[in-house]
Amino acid sequence: MVLPSHWHFLRLSRFRIHTGTSGQRCVCSRQSPPKHGIVGLDHAAVGVRNLSRSLSWYKSVLGMDHVLAENPNFNGDIAMAGVNGNPLLALLLLPEGEEPLLGSRSQRGHFALRTDPATFLQWCQRLPELLKEHRLHENQSLWIQEDDYGIQKSIFFEDPDGNEIEITAWFVE
Repeated sequence: MVLPSHWHFLRLSRFRIHTGTSGQRCVCSRQSPPKHGIVGLDHAAVGVRNLSRSLSWYKSVLGMDHVLAENPNFNGDIAMAGVNGNPLLALLLLPEGEEPLLGSRSQRGHFALRTDPATFLQWCQRLPELLKEHRLHENQSLWIQEDDYGIQKSIFFEDPDGNEIEITAWFVE
């Protein structure tokens, strides 16, 4: 599988990078690849009420850009948000009157974005203010929950449509 060279979320200590004759890079496991061919998570799908509002919020709060904006397959009722040109989220326009999936703590429905430990600590400090600054309506949640799993720490919060988001870091020596 050919992947952009700047995809940083793969643990490269377990992978080799090969550059082909066309200059494209392929990330290959040192171990035998699994027979099913899965190499990682491609994107998460998130139902939203307003694509332009959500794209703006994801840019302002999480630094994600509208990627694949020129591609007609990813316009209309779908917009891709990501970093460095790589799509991470498929923002899907909800049908009129339909509510987003509940991502409540009891249901555990959410998506997680990984960062490094130092950046995670910065997120913990600045997220409350970011959520207040980019609050789009009075019913938008400002809830934040911090969880410490020992070697992993996470903060949970919601987007303007109530979709739960996790920012996480692994604190492993």
